[in-house]
Amino acid sequence: MAAPFPHHYEVDLAWEADRHGTLMAPPRPSLAGGPPPEFDGRPERWSPEHLLLSSVNLCQMTTFLALAGKARLPIAGYRSRAEGTLDKTEAGIVFTSIAMRVELQVAAAEVERAEQLLHTSKKHCIVSNSLKPPVTLDVSVTAKRRENV
Repeated sequence: MAAPFPHHYEVDLAWEADRHGTLMAPPRPSLAGGPPPEFDGRPERWSPEHLLLSSVNLCQMTTFLALAGKARLPIAGYRSRAEGTLDKTEAGIVFTSIAMRVELQVAAAEVERAEQLLHTSKKHCIVSNSLKPPVTLDVSVTAKRRENV
């Protein structure tokens, strides 16, 4: 059962050197972070930009899976990609767009219902709803092949 609102979350950051640090929210694994290569960072580190897109992506998936569970919709496969455009604007450097591509696999009889649930989950995604730029969602729902049943 879900915890009552309000919910509170904490993440600690410890500076290491240069412009790099470690994000910690035990008991979760720590993440090495810093600026992206476009801002002279290391490509192997998680950047704030990648973490933001990861948050949108993960929120969409978990929201969808919660709705699919309530609707008793069996899922055979789920993959998604979030892409963001960072640009200079009058307001400063901001994300001007975020687009998500979800590829979902379900039974043939469930394709239409699954697509509807994906769009409903996008409307209820806490992270997407908290962002300034609109987040678009492009879905592809396919029927799983019979031999995989």
